[in-house]
Amino acid sequence: MYVVTPKEMAFIDKITIEDVGIPGMVLMENAGRGAFEFFREILPDFLDRKIGVVCGTGNNGGDGFVIARLCHGAGADVRVFCAKDPGRLDGDAKRNFEVISRLDIPVYVFDEKGNQDVWDIFRESTAVVDALFGTGLNRNVDGIYKKIIDEINNLGVPVLAVDIPSGINGATGHVMGVATCAYGTATFGLPKVGHYLWPGVRYTGKLKVVDIGIPPSVVAGQGITRFLLTREYLSSLLTPRVPIVHKGNAGHFAVLACSPGKTGAGAMTAVAGIRGGAGLVTLMVPESLNPILEEKTMESMTLPLKETLAHTVSLEAEDDILDFISDKQCFAIGPGLSTHAETKELVRRIVGKSSVPMVIDADGLNAIADSLEVLENAGAPIVLTPHPGEMSRLAGTSVTDVQANRIEVAQEFSRRYGVVVVLKGFHTIVASPDGRVAINTTGNPAMASGGMGDVLTGLIGAFICQGLSPFDAACVGVYVHGKAADDVVSSRKWGTRGLIATDLLEKVPEIIREIEET
Repeated sequence: MYVVTPKEMAFIDKITIEDVGIPGMVLMENAGRGAFEFFREILPDFLDRKIGVVCGTGNNGGDGFVIARLCHGAGADVRVFCAKDPGRLDGDAKRNFEVISRLDIPVYVFDEKGNQDVWDIFRESTAVVDALFGTGLNRNVDGIYKKIIDEINNLGVPVLAVDIPSGINGATGHVMGVATCAYGTATFGLPKVGHYLWPGVRYTGKLKVVDIGIPPSVVAGQGITRFLLTREYLSSLLTPRVPIVHKGNAGHFAVLACSPGKTGAGAMTAVAGIRGGAGLVTLMVPESLNPILEEKTMESMTLPLKETLAHTVSLEAEDDILDFISDKQCFAIGPGLSTHAETKELVRRIVGKSSVPMVIDADGLNAIADSLEVLENAGAPIVLTPHPGEMSRLAGTSVTDVQANRIEVAQEFSRRYGVVVVLKGFHTIVASPDGRVAINTTGNPAMASGGMGDVLTGLIGAFICQGLSPFDAACVGVYVHGKAADDVVSSRKWGTRGLIATDLLEKVPEIIREIEET
């Protein structure tokens, strides 16, 4: 499913109305009716409550008037509260206000001068429909609007948002000073970026995308490059294996990893590669650590490499590494590798000379952060898997800026250096150099533990080995990774703590099967 900015959605609406000829009143009626049905679905006693519908002066308020009319028609005790004098309304919103004015629906206007009668009546509401602001808000909320939103939040009753919680920026998910905290949100046509980015997602609650009658051809013609990762989408990338497949044509995955105290990182990457379906996995490690890794990993092979005095991989191993990986389908570099100066130089040389698709993670990212020209000169496709701290070092900005602009930062870096960027974190972003951006919605807070990134690296490498493009492999990898964590937490009835990376590994084949069978 595509994800749009408010400007993109407004343009789609405009084309639908002006070029296709579907009247705005029809779209507004469909929006209000779809929201009404969704609110009844998620709040079964919705119509038994005292419903306060809070309406602004734009089309969002018009949607609210439609919902108020439908509530009234269903026999509910509904009241409309306007933020400003309804005389300021125009267009379709004005016409829908004129409709409810002819019905026995009480309408009140919030008084900026503090008339307590209206506020006291509003406080009798046991459910609130928030139709104050739409997705186009781009300035901080103040004045009477701030007071209204504060009152809504202070009521302590279910809030049902129309299109987006009022006060949330639809393009960024930022809180514009203050925002309503919704139990559920009905959005129209397509979901907005702000519904999925933090903290907007927290305020959105349960999200329903309502079909308001926009023709698919109109959406398809806009060249939108942002989309959600869903099982249905990924099923087009993963199909069941043919009966004659064998390990030799399921791909060979090589992993350059490990240093003293960090052997687990490489081991988890290797096992994840196998769980993800790679036919063969070889773990390339400092020679003194080889006996340990042979004990840790039963199914993967190991290749001992020349090492430094600190027992990290040495520059002397460069030729052996390049020779070994030359006929492999994917090469991962970085898990637990260390930031030893000689090892970092080795990483930069390998990245610059490899002809094999690479997944660079952890200490691999640390090694190239100050030498990004190696990405520009690389001769093979590259997937980077940074967490926000690593992304800040790569992009030369602060972690705060990365988190505030996750899509833009990942997209810009991907385009600039011609690499796939997997910006990890809440709702991981996958950005392709061609402009495509995927938003993942699987995963949970229990994943905040060491080793999760190593498992993800192994999964992405495994899918590249099996023939997926680096971007597609990254999309499948992040979805499977998060969904495995979701299923483990759900099946074991755990909360937000106690999950370890290896808990995911046995779930991975099950998630892959579900995708294949969709």
